Amino acid sequence: MHENFAERSRPIVLIGPMAAGKTYIGTHLARFYGYEFLDADQLIVERYGEVSEIFEIFGEAYFRELERKTIEEVLTSPVYRNTVFSLGGGAPMTDSVAELLKDECVVYILVDADTVTPRITGNKTRPLLQPNPVERWTDIFERRRSRYEELAHFTLDARGGRPITEMTAEIQAYVTATRASRAQGPQA
Repeated sequence: MHENFAERSRPIVLIGPMAAGKTYIGTHLARFYGYEFLDADQLIVERYGEVSEIFEIFGEAYFRELERKTIEEVLTSPVYRNTVFSLGGGAPMTDSVAELLKDECVVYILVDADTVTPRITGNKTRPLLQPNPVERWTDIFERRRSRYEELAHFTLDARGGRPITEMTAEIQAYVTATRASRAQGPQA
């Protein structure tokens, strides 16, 4: 289990709830490594249309299938190896996506309702959070938390608006140490 994720060319995958800052953290992390940053939701928008419209017209199950196909493509194609890849908050809840993540370097961005409230209040682009964003966010997060924890190789505590340089440095230290220990192989 988890034997491939330490390879230099493997994607670094960011998971966590909506509005956790995965895109923000991911773009900074990608810049550090000289990797490409990919956002699963943005790839879906580019290929299929706005997420809110897909939900409204076709439903959540259809969206989750598009999401799974997009994630599988990125994680299995050699074209996307040197990437930092941010997943939508619900993606890890799909069992087939969770299976795809088992050998990847998965970083869970941990936040709380106080941290995300300014980001989600008044935001109409997140269909699952309507009509009461903070209450809905908290409910969704509590249902998903154990899956995030289960899949994570590293948990980044991003509560309270920590500086981006501090947060990316923590991820970098983890990835560097993991890759170094894997490169050395088993100790005698």
